[in-house]
Amino acid sequence: MSSTDTWKSQQRLLPSEFSNKHHPPLIIGYAHDCKSGKSEQAIKDGARVIIWSFLHLDTTASKVDERYQIGSIRSDLDVSAIRKLRDKYQHVLHLAAFGGWNGPHPPIVKTGTNDSFSSLTGKEWCDVFMEYNKSLGYLFDGIDWDYEGHDDLNSPTAKFTLATLDIMADFSVQAKQKYGMIVSMAPAESYLDASADPDSIDVSFSLDLDLPPRAFTSSQHATNENRELIKSVNFSHAGRQCYAYVIAKAGIDTFDWISIQLYEAYSPFLHDVSTRRLDPVGALMIRVNGLVNGYKVTGLPLPSDEYNVKIPPSRLVIGIANGWADGMKFCKVTSSSLKAAYETTSLKHGENYLGVMFWTIEEEGKDEDSRLAYSLARAFKMNNSELAGDEL
Repeated sequence: MSSTDTWKSQQRLLPSEFSNKHHPPLIIGYAHDCKSGKSEQAIKDGARVIIWSFLHLDTTASKVDERYQIGSIRSDLDVSAIRKLRDKYQHVLHLAAFGGWNGPHPPIVKTGTNDSFSSLTGKEWCDVFMEYNKSLGYLFDGIDWDYEGHDDLNSPTAKFTLATLDIMADFSVQAKQKYGMIVSMAPAESYLDASADPDSIDVSFSLDLDLPPRAFTSSQHATNENRELIKSVNFSHAGRQCYAYVIAKAGIDTFDWISIQLYEAYSPFLHDVSTRRLDPVGALMIRVNGLVNGYKVTGLPLPSDEYNVKIPPSRLVIGIANGWADGMKFCKVTSSSLKAAYETTSLKHGENYLGVMFWTIEEEGKDEDSRLAYSLARAFKMNNSELAGDEL
């Protein structure tokens, strides 16, 4: 049996892939500390996917010739603890997340003795990851892209490079087509902004991750008070449609889901529900409708410089924060609002959106009222068999 066949024999599937029965929305949580007990509690509460943060693409000296470098994977995750959790709950998917705020972007690799450097291709990085995953007994069922910016605006990672976006796209295609992995991404809302004015620069692709938040500074609904707020906190960490490039190059069918981070600092969603006082369900549906119906991104450095970003409900996940969000810089979204938007999506588009993602399991509380996974499962009326994954 080839290594690819071995991987596929052990891989866990999305709930929608193993029966035609109705499935509740996916509850997806990010986590880092597997030993805290909070990840296991989140699973008991209803989380069906744990995304482990973070892994990093890295380099090490070649064992054949130390003058050369090879690609490697770096992480401080406790993989033994994750393995025990995976073995205990057979219905739960485990993904490896790359990136994170202030996290490193893919490195260049020393390829010769004369200080020559080059980037590994996305396909090559995917193969590096699969070797790493094989060494862990195929611990991860897939990967998630979470590359973001940096607090230090002078950092190289306060801006994307096309090389990074190409790696994300080509890695994703290789992961899906060759290995059949689950592939997801979690763009901050400004990185894939369906609520932007279609006649403005806000739908134009940019590599920059150091832009002012457009809803609070340049949109038609921005107030002087908004502008003064952003100026007073000196905040300039938004992007502009950068993840659209990855989708355009890789194809929407490459991604099992795309989680929109509404909890991005000073996000357009926050502006809609705070300054504009829009109903939260209505604000959610602006995003759902914009992504499902499609919106045009311009200025892409691809053979066609325009791309219609269109995500079917079955691949759309709403990303929210749990207890750490303050409602002032980071939005709060209630489980009841998400349930109402879920039902409205079905009525309007013929199917529900796929699920809800939250950051982060480490911020889940001890009692039921302070645990978002529990709140979501109850709002969506998940029964005991669904919580236990009995459809497997």
